[in-house]
Amino acid sequence: MSDTALTFDLVSQAYKRNPFPTYQRMHAKAPVSRTKIPLVGHAWLVSPYDDVIALLKDKDRFAHDPKNAGRTQRAGIAWWMPRFVRILTDHMLGTDEPDHRRLRRLVDKAFGRRGIEGMRARIETITDELLDRLEDTKDADLVAEFARPLPLTVICELLGLPHDDRRKFTRWVEAMTQPPSVLGIARSFPALLQLSRYLRAQFEERRRNPQDDLITALVEAEDAGEQLNEDELLSMVFLLLVAGHETTVHLLGSGTLALLQNPGEHAKLAADWTLIGSSVEELLRYTSPVEFATVRYAIEDTELSGQTIPKGEPILPALGAANCDVQQFDHPERLDIARAPNSHVALGSGIHFCLGQQLARLEAQIAFEHLFKRFPEMSLACPSQELQWRGTLGLRGLASLPVKLRP
Repeated sequence: MSDTALTFDLVSQAYKRNPFPTYQRMHAKAPVSRTKIPLVGHAWLVSPYDDVIALLKDKDRFAHDPKNAGRTQRAGIAWWMPRFVRILTDHMLGTDEPDHRRLRRLVDKAFGRRGIEGMRARIETITDELLDRLEDTKDADLVAEFARPLPLTVICELLGLPHDDRRKFTRWVEAMTQPPSVLGIARSFPALLQLSRYLRAQFEERRRNPQDDLITALVEAEDAGEQLNEDELLSMVFLLLVAGHETTVHLLGSGTLALLQNPGEHAKLAADWTLIGSSVEELLRYTSPVEFATVRYAIEDTELSGQTIPKGEPILPALGAANCDVQQFDHPERLDIARAPNSHVALGSGIHFCLGQQLARLEAQIAFEHLFKRFPEMSLACPSQELQWRGTLGLRGLASLPVKLRP
């Protein structure tokens, strides 16, 4: 197979609206190809399911830290970013063992104190409160009025951030999810700086006045005498606040659209709500809100699907494409809420699996069930071709979802 650089459309409205043709092209023409990725530069884009699993799990051949693969710096433009930005993005997902194991143990201890399943009743209450606000209206934007405020409220309550500050977070997150360009990244710097200062003040407040929240648990977490330092605390809370929240927003928005566009599957679920668990797994696979995992680096010359990747080269696991590999999934372009087995990689795999996956699944199960039970005749308020998708590289999500809640 040639290592000639290929270009895939990864941010346009046509791709975001229907990524399946692009995935099919990847699998058929270039399952492992050296591709120019916005902001990253040239990297090996890997789409076969088995190869993506290898990238996610094989720590002997693939590293997250470029130094462990003989590189001096990460791929792309990270080198010129201000220090406060590098601190925020230098989180657990970019570390290898043993650093990753140390960070994971400390975070697991903090999460263990909170108990995600114990939040079910509170998530149901938040969900119903948001839906109550829509009762007297016929039309709504489900992204702005439901899909975004639900996970934002949940993660802020989990962390212990004040209710009055949530409007700030909405502005900061919006600023941080710019289209892929140097200018877009630069425009996010003021929001990132404000968020950094805000979170550092929260850490100091918890040291003075501990509370029953996740920030306090992270500040106090200790394992074998180890604690998270200030920069690690900042990057960890940033990861939880932004990555966990944004992924769930797009799952709820795109998942609702998928059910509205597939009335047979919607009817199947409405007739048997015990399918809600498998429905969420299928919606994760089908919509793949996170299209790519974090960049890996080849520790040595290695081979994937017959293509040799030189040592030190950056590799991008295409989670969305892997979730549509016909070698793993029958008719992957179809939504099948009872699909079994369904070993998708929408939330990652291996030691770097999504830290908030249990919370995301719980929120989605509650949100879809309560939403469609409350508004069983909900429909799109515009043709699907007119829906606007966010142009963010690596995330697939709707900018808005206008619906008619009742006929």
